[in-house]
Amino acid sequence: MIALHVSVQSTSLWGQWSLDPIALIGIPLAALLYARGLRSMAPRKRYHASWRPWSFYGGLTFIFLALVSPLDHLAEELFYAHMIQHVGLMMIGVPLVLLGAPMIPILRGIPRSTRRRLVIPIARSLPVRFVLRTLTRPLVAWPLYVGVFSFWHTPALFDASIENDALHIVEHLLFAAAAYAFWWNIVDPLPLKSNLSYLARIPYIFITVVPSFLLGAFLTFSGSAWFETYQTSTARYGFTPVEDQELGGVIMWILGSFIIGTALMIDLYLAVRTEQRAQLAEESAG
Repeated sequence: MIALHVSVQSTSLWGQWSLDPIALIGIPLAALLYARGLRSMAPRKRYHASWRPWSFYGGLTFIFLALVSPLDHLAEELFYAHMIQHVGLMMIGVPLVLLGAPMIPILRGIPRSTRRRLVIPIARSLPVRFVLRTLTRPLVAWPLYVGVFSFWHTPALFDASIENDALHIVEHLLFAAAAYAFWWNIVDPLPLKSNLSYLARIPYIFITVVPSFLLGAFLTFSGSAWFETYQTSTARYGFTPVEDQELGGVIMWILGSFIIGTALMIDLYLAVRTEQRAQLAEESAG
């Protein structure tokens, strides 16, 4: 009976797409500018391996699905769906977009007159450069990422963001901005470089596992539901509020740790390879 009820509820969700104006305008616009910029770079594609556009558009797809698909509505009904949404946005979508090295293609995709008169002067302005340089410093980006994620999961603010659409959009914007600053120091934002060497990125990534692990564990083993939002809605899907929260905690705990752990292993491999190349170069020079 529960399984049938869940199936009916799930089917009805497919018609409930979000009308988030920022996502509906911003994501297609980014995709268009990136494609336009790549065409103009065709003779000089040395900065762009063939896999980078796939990564960029894959990341945009994850972000679009997280913010616009029926998952956004389901996240208002089930906490575990909310966690899937946030993991998809902050730990999958944003790093994939960065791996696509979008800076040059998007800039080149903007019409030349607009780029010269508006975008370049803003990008070169000292206040903008200072803010971007500050936010991407490791000692700022890491606590910003962890703090934003943890802060928005305090019960009072979490419930308020579900009830208020404008606040919900602000939450997602802050999540995306904090994730961008955090992953900047793990994924080289070509043509720029990370603020950290491959070796220095290892502790930077490793310590991110701890807060995710702790918050996920608290949610999983608390034994009581934290959020008023889901006190009644979970029953429609065959869950109690505590069961829903436990599943959400497991997603944060296991899936989040797996993604961070994968990034750590890749970075460790790159650190070793870079060190080996440096040693070979030194031996050759000697």
